[in-house]
Amino acid sequence: MDIKKSLPVKIEAHEASLIQTKNEIQKFIKVSEGLIYDQVGLDACLGLIPVAGGMYTGIMGIWLLSQSYKVRADNEDKLMIVALTFVDLVVGIVPIFGDILDAFLRVHALNGNRLITHIDKQLLLIENTREQLNQGFDLDLNALENILLG
Repeated sequence: MDIKKSLPVKIEAHEASLIQTKNEIQKFIKVSEGLIYDQVGLDACLGLIPVAGGMYTGIMGIWLLSQSYKVRADNEDKLMIVALTFVDLVVGIVPIFGDILDAFLRVHALNGNRLITHIDKQLLLIENTREQLNQGFDLDLNALENILLG
């Protein structure tokens, strides 16, 4: 009798959360960086309004940082989000030059794509484990849970 193992419920739930978070980040990048001709986004448009651009950058930087904790990103990724958001805020203070640079310095896309790469690695690990289970391999699922969920 061949009994197939399945992934623990915690890992299945984490996978669903990763997929949902990835979709949210992709939507955020689209709105923030590519509303007009896929080139100019809300970030650059709001940058033209004094204070509004900086507020948007700060709030969205905090949102991306919270997403990094949700997907259990590395400390390096979290630090990069904080650093790039800070640079974007400082550059945005300079009138006209800051607005022009803001159109080309796509901090939200850089940070978001960094998180998406992290999410994709976790999803691939889960999928590979699922395939190995279906092939009958006896795997240490507790180790996988520790890797993914800390």
